[in-house]
Amino acid sequence: MKRNAVIAALTAVAVIGGGAAAVAVSSGDDAPATASPADRVSLVSGQESTAPADRDDDQDAKDDDRDDQRDAKDDDRDDAKDDQDDQRNDKGAAADPGNVTVAQAVAAALNHTSGTVLSADLDDDGDRRWEVEVATGGSTVHEIEVDSTTGKVVRTETDRDDDDAAAELKAVQGAKVSARDAAAAVDATVTSVEFDDGHWEVEAGEADWTVPLDTPRASREG
Repeated sequence: MKRNAVIAALTAVAVIGGGAAAVAVSSGDDAPATASPADRVSLVSGQESTAPADRDDDQDAKDDDRDDQRDAKDDDRDDAKDDQDDQRNDKGAAADPGNVTVAQAVAAALNHTSGTVLSADLDDDGDRRWEVEVATGGSTVHEIEVDSTTGKVVRTETDRDDDDAAAELKAVQGAKVSARDAAAAVDATVTSVEFDDGHWEVEAGEADWTVPLDTPRASREG
């Protein structure tokens, strides 16, 4: 009777303490051990603790997929923009000849000095002037600078000892395609046209073109 009272008392203490301590009371040596409430709670919690971690891993994987998709879209947009920029450069959008085209610069130079144009080049050193070379016979070449904004001749310089002038003048004078014709053959904003090695070389933006002397047909180099 006393033993039962002691067991009841100990059980009450264990319950009041919140099950924090394990109470093992037996009436004999062979009585089975009983797990405490804290131990049972710990086992259940251990089984459920992996579920939130799994959910976190799944969410991280989804976030990574979304990031990859966004990066791929950004790359596609960047590639498309680069292609558009390349096309504009091919059209000469990168060049800024001002208000005066190569044809107008050539016309202004010839109006100042009569002769045959061997080249016209937009100087991008800062002055933004057209430099037009006009051969007038023999070894004489006049370099005429034309303002790219107003179209007025602002400076001239004469070289009377150009070794290549006579041969170039002879080739260009007998050609069907002039410097202006060669520039007009390229459907872009031309920044340079020059006679070289038996044909016209034309620059437009980032692209280089060649035009033969017998027909105004441009072929892109590279």
